[in-house]
Amino acid sequence: MQFKIMRVFIVSVMLVLFQFTSAFAQVKPVNKTDINPAASNNNWAIGMFYSDNGFGLSGTFSSRLARTTDLNFKLSISGVTDNSEVEYYDYYGNSIIRGKENRVFMSTLSIGLKHNIFFDDIEGNFKPLIKGGIAPTLIFFSPYSKTFFDSFKYAQTSYGLGVYGGVGIEYYESKSIGLGITFEYYYIPVLGPDVYSLKDKKITNVGGVQIGFTFMFL
Repeated sequence: MQFKIMRVFIVSVMLVLFQFTSAFAQVKPVNKTDINPAASNNNWAIGMFYSDNGFGLSGTFSSRLARTTDLNFKLSISGVTDNSEVEYYDYYGNSIIRGKENRVFMSTLSIGLKHNIFFDDIEGNFKPLIKGGIAPTLIFFSPYSKTFFDSFKYAQTSYGLGVYGGVGIEYYESKSIGLGITFEYYYIPVLGPDVYSLKDKKITNVGGVQIGFTFMFL
């Protein structure tokens, strides 16, 4: 059921992006150097994203392979939660999650390709993109029964390896600055030691949908 919902979501996003970019389509091609200098072989970006697990932060380094294709390295960090977690507050305002066993975090290195599609067919500074690659992930977890900082003394690690794919739009404000929004889906099965956020409920996949916002330095 969850997979079907995810598939419908991704297809819907792709259709919206296609309709949006089609509205800007013109017959005359655009000179790429007017908005994204070809002389800049490397660039980087910082960003934040919202996923099934909450908010996260990311940093991206890109190296140009072709005129509209980049090799991307994105390092991100975020928390990990179980879908069935429910947070309560007691009379004193303290947060309580029943059955909570560990605080879980993950750091993912996404390695893949980003390709700007319809680049010469669209007038203006908005450029759609597709992307995909592999996603090795380090997972670390610490006991929820301890205070936040003290729990790191007892932290344990695991790991996962998966893939990702996505679509998005970039807006080039100038030859040196740009903005981007992406919709990505990660599938990252846990391959290392078992990971539990809730007691007796193993987490097998730390991936999911990510909606990302980036600030690019071209």
